Amino acid sequence: MKKILIGMVVCCISSSLPLQASALSFDPNYIISDLDFFNEREMDADAIQRFLERKGSSLSTYTDIDIDGVKKRAADIIARAARTNGINPKILLVLLQKEQSLIENSSPSQYNLDWATGFARCDSCLASDPKISAYKGFVMQVEKAAWRKKYYTTNPEQFNFRAGLMRLVDGIPITPQNSSTAALYNYTPHLRGNFSFWKLWNKYFAKILPDGMIVQEDGEKDIWLIQRGKRRLFAKMSIFLSRFSPSQIVFVGKNDLSKYDIGSPIKFSQYSLLQSPKGAIFLFADDKKLGIPSKKIFKHIGFNPEEVMKVTQSDLDEIPTLGLISAADTNPMGTLIQDTKTGAVFHVVHAIKHPILEKSVLTTNFPYRTITKAKPKELQGYETGSPILFTDGTLVTSPTSQFMYIISNGEKRAFISKEVFESLGFQKENIIASNGRTLELHPDGPFIDIGNIETEEIPSFVTASEK
Repeated sequence: MKKILIGMVVCCISSSLPLQASALSFDPNYIISDLDFFNEREMDADAIQRFLERKGSSLSTYTDIDIDGVKKRAADIIARAARTNGINPKILLVLLQKEQSLIENSSPSQYNLDWATGFARCDSCLASDPKISAYKGFVMQVEKAAWRKKYYTTNPEQFNFRAGLMRLVDGIPITPQNSSTAALYNYTPHLRGNFSFWKLWNKYFAKILPDGMIVQEDGEKDIWLIQRGKRRLFAKMSIFLSRFSPSQIVFVGKNDLSKYDIGSPIKFSQYSLLQSPKGAIFLFADDKKLGIPSKKIFKHIGFNPEEVMKVTQSDLDEIPTLGLISAADTNPMGTLIQDTKTGAVFHVVHAIKHPILEKSVLTTNFPYRTITKAKPKELQGYETGSPILFTDGTLVTSPTSQFMYIISNGEKRAFISKEVFESLGFQKENIIASNGRTLELHPDGPFIDIGNIETEEIPSFVTASEK
């Protein structure tokens, strides 16, 4: 596969993408996932540099002598500290803004740089104290903050806050649900500071999950489909496997998933036969149902009565009706037919032949289906329909574009950068290479970015605890 270059889009992009999900709410017991906290390679130095430049930060031009005695960019110093100490560089970027506003401040003071991450500073500490001033300076601040954050998680018994242990914070009982949240409280032992961290994290790095994405919360068994701005649970693994591949699952943190309201569960496998309480039988396919009008047609198609599932009327009412299967439909699930003369392949369903314009669509949409050959004269008997497009959730690119896309609600949505693609947890190995003919038929949807998700204002319990 050729190397994909994802360009930065500098115009024509809305500053905030629409999110069909609930606004994020602050949970003081769970501020960030371990998955996010320990992802030390989520941003390399160049990605950090681009982030600083986009934010107009003075750190984009700042240089200093790193711990190895070499003069480096701030981005290189941050990347090195994160990598060697095993934490996500995004943690340091948020900390730099939270403590001294260094991400968004275009002209910081020397004091801001000297105490960049707030390491060794406290309300009662004097900067002039020799024990404190030893940690003065941008490089020392970044290095020690990264070291300390990781040290909290590897030596929890030495500190007040630990996962699963309740402590009072500003008079409020807090029980960190993971080691990352405990580490944040050990570094900043009050609610307002951790609310500030949480809000900045989501402002810069919150993940907007596009429709069609298959996700699983890190450490949990449930698999979800993001659809129409909600998360729908696959009731069984077999139901998931009837429609998708395990390689399509993307692992996300609790906060990333919990902001999506729960939709109706996905209860039936693809091509299930469902029987209503009154005896009517339907074929379930692609989240729709086709009515089977008679026993004669049921038998003519070759369905097995033992495969029929009895379901409730409410389950059936939740599924949109596509229509009725006619006597002419020998295979309502469709048949792949190849023209013996031209080699063209069609998906024939309901007596309409839909062209498949490229091999990548054939292998992606119909991975286990056999192909029947037919002479041109036979194919002429079918009406020609619209070409088969990529299914939702497909990652795809083409030689005619510098972007990678995900198909979402039939639209092709470009990832605004390589960092966004990787931050959302997608793998390059799952990208389908299109020749462009099918991809260009998908209308363009909004670009996919991270951050700028709506969050609540400071909660009342945070401000009340400080009164």
